[in-house]
Amino acid sequence: MYGIEKRLLMRQLLEHGLSKTVVARRLGISRRTLYNWIDEGELERDPEDRELQYGPRPPRPSILDPYKARIDARLAECPGLSVVRLLEEVRAAGYPGSYGSVKRYVRAVRPTLRGIAEGSKD
Repeated sequence: MYGIEKRLLMRQLLEHGLSKTVVARRLGISRRTLYNWIDEGELERDPEDRELQYGPRPPRPSILDPYKARIDARLAECPGLSVVRLLEEVRAAGYPGSYGSVKRYVRAVRPTLRGIAEGSKD
């Protein structure tokens, strides 16, 4: 992230008529960065504005997404079902992905054995 000083210096150098290539070289940034800042209006921002704050990235779709409901339903029926068996079932339904993807998902959503044992005591 580039600070306010660098943004102001970029704007000043461009206003003095220097080329974008020269400005980028002087500031040690890529020309693409400079062009992106110009296109997005970052150089015209008021220096008193707060700094940019980035949030978390949106989740990316997974090839496992269409099969997660099926895996959840099977784990609800039989929480101890092995990942290998679940992989066979989703592959039969058309899942083209790997064992590791299914394993990571099952590990994240499977109820723990401790939780199952404690739940049965109540």
